[in-house]
Amino acid sequence: MGLERANGSHWFYSYLPQGIAGGATSALIPLFAYGLGGSLSDVGIIAAATSIASVPSFMLWGSLSDRVGRRKVFLLIGFAGNALCFLLMAASRTLPEFYLTNLLIGCLGAASGPVGTVLIMETTPRTEWPARLAFVSRIGAAGWVGGLGLGVAWLALGPTVVGGGLGLMRALFAIGAGFGGVSVVLAFLWTREPTRRVSRRDVQGTYIRPRVERGRYLPTHVLHYFDVRTPRAPAGRLPRSLRTYLLCVFLLFGGFTAFYSFFPIFLTQVYGISSPGIFAVYIGSQAMSIAAYPYVGRWIASRKSASPQVYAALGRSLLFGSFFLVSLVSIPAAGVFALAFVLHAGVGLCWAVLNVAGSTWVSHLAPAKGRAQAFGAYNAVQGFGSILGPLLGGFSAQWLGYGPAFAVSVGLILVGCAILVTLPAEGPAEADEKGK
Repeated sequence: MGLERANGSHWFYSYLPQGIAGGATSALIPLFAYGLGGSLSDVGIIAAATSIASVPSFMLWGSLSDRVGRRKVFLLIGFAGNALCFLLMAASRTLPEFYLTNLLIGCLGAASGPVGTVLIMETTPRTEWPARLAFVSRIGAAGWVGGLGLGVAWLALGPTVVGGGLGLMRALFAIGAGFGGVSVVLAFLWTREPTRRVSRRDVQGTYIRPRVERGRYLPTHVLHYFDVRTPRAPAGRLPRSLRTYLLCVFLLFGGFTAFYSFFPIFLTQVYGISSPGIFAVYIGSQAMSIAAYPYVGRWIASRKSASPQVYAALGRSLLFGSFFLVSLVSIPAAGVFALAFVLHAGVGLCWAVLNVAGSTWVSHLAPAKGRAQAFGAYNAVQGFGSILGPLLGGFSAQWLGYGPAFAVSVGLILVGCAILVTLPAEGPAEADEKGK
């Protein structure tokens, strides 16, 4: 992955240290909250905090960027906001302070999301958009896996430097902030304000990109956002089949994030896996999803139904439930870790299918002149599901136990699948006709 592949757009590489910072701190956030004395419900609230702040912030930053006609400054705000918040997380002494920093990162970090994608499009020829977007996403994804590897190494070797406990985690947040600061510097030096403008609503194509699963709603690249201030004529209403699909997405993401709200703590309490081991388990999922993207893309392209998403979502529900079943069997520690790694790799494979198929299916169900609105709604619904899920998962685990918490996660996914199988396979014209 040499600089020449960026064809002069060196600022793309500012996403690499940003990805490292995210990967190094993603699984750390629930572990640190628990280390501060938080209960499982507290961890769920903190997991939802980023999503609560980021959903409206995406709309705000995206709209503001379009109105003022500037891109670079919002990219810098997003990168700098992440770096600042990681420092504040390292300095947090109480749960309320940590909760506020997660709200803040949802607000500030969202600035780069709806800007970065448009900035790539405005600085490259249209024919190169798919390749450039995929390239930048691979950079971010590689950084994310590298950050998880950094987390494994630091949490395993760091005690010889700073000691154990929360001090070790605080230092890792500070390291993440340092990488975030590098992204700010690179973006400032290498990014130029584009001389031409691309309207989000004029971009109707579907651009599939490798995307890591974060367990909270703060995607790196968002092209369309759902602007609630935009008036919609009756003719512009989303087809019924698409509205039904968005309900499925809400339930599925609710189930996914419900699971991740308590998953790291479950691995610690029930499986007895150390913090470095938890990061290693996360590597299995991310590496598998990245490796699978080229293959699942071809498989999904050969099908014209929602079956790939159904299979992947059902696979996730089975894998999530398997984590709980493994806890009921007496297995040596090494075997438990191996099973957790393999199961989570399967979860990552399912994510690759869901990510590619989801964007493809939105494009398939949306009317030709309403794809921008459809993708904006799709992004927003994922965020709303990522608010509901951690709250349900965290409170269920706290008050009812891990068994019911797994049941809540799996239940949401199964209900989403049940609705998903009822969707027709036809395109927007037929869906519009049936929706009348």
